[in-house]
Amino acid sequence: MAEEENKDEVDLGQKLEKLVEEIKEVMERRKERIAELRAEIDRIEQDNVGLENTIGELLKGF
Repeated sequence: MAEEENKDEVDLGQKLEKLVEEIKEVMERRKERIAELRAEIDRIEQDNVGLENTIGELLKGF
């Protein structure tokens, strides 16, 4: 009986370790994706500044 309980504890411990590793991997992928999205937002904002300048120059001609 004690051996069975010990085995269950080991199994649960292993499952918990695996789950923690999976969570770490998911969190790391999310962190990378957030960095990618932030970089994309920065590029879009820079493009918008360029477009605003172009529109401003075009409107000066009217």
